[in-house]
Amino acid sequence: MPVSSLHILDFSFSNPYTLTLDPYGPFAVLYRLWFSRCGSVSEKDLSNYANKRVLITGGTSGCGLECTKAFARAGAHVIVTARNREKGEVLREKIMKETEPLHITPKFDVLELEMGSEDSITAFNARLQEYPSLDLVILNAGIYQTEFVVCENTGREQTLQVNLLSNCATALLAIQLLLRQPTQGRLLIISSEAHAWANPQQKSFTALMEMLNQSDTYPCYARYHISKLLVILWMQELARRIDPARVLIASATPGFCRSGLFRSFNGKTIANYLERLLCRTPDQGAWQYLTAIERMNTAVHGCFFADGRFRPSSAAATLAREEGLCDSMWDNVLKMLPECAQHVAHDLSI
Repeated sequence: MPVSSLHILDFSFSNPYTLTLDPYGPFAVLYRLWFSRCGSVSEKDLSNYANKRVLITGGTSGCGLECTKAFARAGAHVIVTARNREKGEVLREKIMKETEPLHITPKFDVLELEMGSEDSITAFNARLQEYPSLDLVILNAGIYQTEFVVCENTGREQTLQVNLLSNCATALLAIQLLLRQPTQGRLLIISSEAHAWANPQQKSFTALMEMLNQSDTYPCYARYHISKLLVILWMQELARRIDPARVLIASATPGFCRSGLFRSFNGKTIANYLERLLCRTPDQGAWQYLTAIERMNTAVHGCFFADGRFRPSSAAATLAREEGLCDSMWDNVLKMLPECAQHVAHDLSI
């Protein structure tokens, strides 16, 4: 059932961190959203990415689009995924025109990718393998679905499929190309500060997956929070298996941005007002991505970046690990991924 944008505030009254001093609580996050410094991508010097290959999923809109334009202006070889190839080609032509006065002719490729389809991920991998290597990967694709929707191609709920499983698959497919590069690569997986508000009732990964795939177990916002928690926990497991001297891995959040998060809500007037009042611009969100990338090092391998710096693990992530949610997560996620992603994990022995 469609919901009003006011329903997104409902989590505050049942969230275990709301009335605490937890640094990831909703009020603390809101304070940082308003008062922490957030710059523009125009401040960033990306000249070291000239002629480097940069893959950006979800790079045709929002924060991903701002990153796409920034790397194109820097002369990088930008590879962008798009659900609709025609939309991606229109963006390519637009960027070519925008960079022409700068006397830059960036390489710009569009790869079709529907995150709700395993067939699309497999086809995407075939195209991706045409590149000899990658230098930087930003996995920005995600969804906030207000209705219970099952992906026809996988039989799984859409929020779970897109935010967790398809991002895990794409990360594995990208890792193998990052490892081919003789220099240290970087993988940034976009999550959300909302991961810290997740309160899953099931303590085993398999039980939680079963409940998330049922229509009457979690409201839409709780489902979103849990999907973002799971992708952070999976990212930490991936980082544990990958040598940071070869590839640095981290996750980041842009903060709440005006990037269409509320587009499926029926209270659009209220939603638009809340976005203008509370949210950052996509340019400011992209600045968070780029700041995270430039500050990645071995000391923060597997860490979460928010509001200008890498931060300690949230209470929700720590509790999930302590209660055993991660015990079988890696193997069970692999079983739910397309064969091409499973083969990568097998070949890399991770």
